[in-house]
Amino acid sequence: MKFLSLLAVLSFAMIVASQVQAQQVVPEGCFKDFSGKTSCPPLGGELVVTLSGQAVCGKGRCVRDLFGKVTCSALPGGQIMQEVNGKIMCAGSCEEASASNCQEIK
Repeated sequence: MKFLSLLAVLSFAMIVASQVQAQQVVPEGCFKDFSGKTSCPPLGGELVVTLSGQAVCGKGRCVRDLFGKVTCSALPGGQIMQEVNGKIMCAGSCEEASASNCQEIK
């Protein structure tokens, strides 16, 4: 009987520990993918999740066009605007968002 009680307590402890580990808080503005990798945008930048589920970041604000391409301002904190006709204008210059611009949190 003691063995069963000990086994039950250990099982419960393992379940609680695994749930606590699985519920790690993701910082605001960041994204945690299915593999557990957490990506965050650079200071003044923005993170966008692509249609394929990949996190990409820009140095400034970003927009996604009708085809799923993510374009961002190349300036940290830079603004971006997309007109009704689809034309994109950026503060400074524009660049495509990239996973290499993201910061990985471990």
